Amino acid sequence: MSQDSNMTGSLLVAHPTLMDPNFRRTVLFLSHHSPSEGAMGLVLNRPTGETLADIVGAPAVPIHYGGPVETGQILLASIQWRENPTLVAFRTFAGPLADDPIDPCWHEGLRAFAGYSGWTEGQLEREISDNAWLVIPPSRELIEMHEPHEAWKTLMRQTSPVLHLLSEAPDHPEHN
Repeated sequence: MSQDSNMTGSLLVAHPTLMDPNFRRTVLFLSHHSPSEGAMGLVLNRPTGETLADIVGAPAVPIHYGGPVETGQILLASIQWRENPTLVAFRTFAGPLADDPIDPCWHEGLRAFAGYSGWTEGQLEREISDNAWLVIPPSRELIEMHEPHEAWKTLMRQTSPVLHLLSEAPDHPEHN
């Protein structure tokens, strides 16, 4: 995929050598990308174990760490895999749920995110050039992500023997 093209809807997978704790071993959905404006994404494989019901009495929607930007804010989004044509449907919801009820067609794939991930113009493209990220097309398995804690390692195992080997290295080899 050309770095000059729009990568909206792609998945970013952290390279095993990416040590930034905000993104270490993450899989992100790139919800917006423009080479001239920057990018925004949401971490899919870091559920917090909490639901909206735990903090605001709203429906039991799972909360995920979305990224290091505005982690005190909750972003509600539905990310769905659809067939015929095959695509990823994405929609965010703003405002109190009572004021903006969510159409039932968006209930599937509904997740809350504490914060989001963001990149300025050209920043993500530089990180990809530096091999911090793998850019892959979405799949049903990754969008629905039934086993988020295993998703990154599974991707490394499927991508290449070298990445699989690198993914098995401990974060701190001196503690090994």
